[in-house]
Amino acid sequence: MNSRTTVCLIAAAIFTGACQTVAPKTPAVLASADDATIAQVKSVLADAVGRATIDLGPGDLSRTSTISVLPPPLAAREDRSMATPVVFDIMLSGGDCYAVRRETGEAFALGVPCLAATGN
Repeated sequence: MNSRTTVCLIAAAIFTGACQTVAPKTPAVLASADDATIAQVKSVLADAVGRATIDLGPGDLSRTSTISVLPPPLAAREDRSMATPVVFDIMLSGGDCYAVRRETGEAFALGVPCLAATGN
C-alpha cells in the first residue's frame, strides 16, 4: 500500500469517528425509591452480578448516586468471607438511567426514571 492510500484511510477513519456522538453521563439519583422502583433496580443488578437474588447496601437511592450489591450471605459452615460488595454508580445519559459498575465500567439500563444528582 502506498503512503497516499494510507493517509486517505487514516483520514477516513478520523472523519467517520468524528461524526459519532456519545451522550454525556451525569451522576444521578432515582426519581423515586418506592418498592416497585427498588424491585426493578434489584432485578437489573441481580442479572448484572449473575445471581438470582441480591440485597442492596444501606442508603436512600433517591438521595445518593451509589448502589452497593452486598455479597451473598455466608453458608452454614462459614464464619468469614473475603467477598466485597459490588459497587455501581447511577448515571443519567441521554434521558435514560443506568447503573455503571465501577470495576468494569459496564453500564446496565435500569428502566426507571432518575434525576441528575445535586451535590453528591
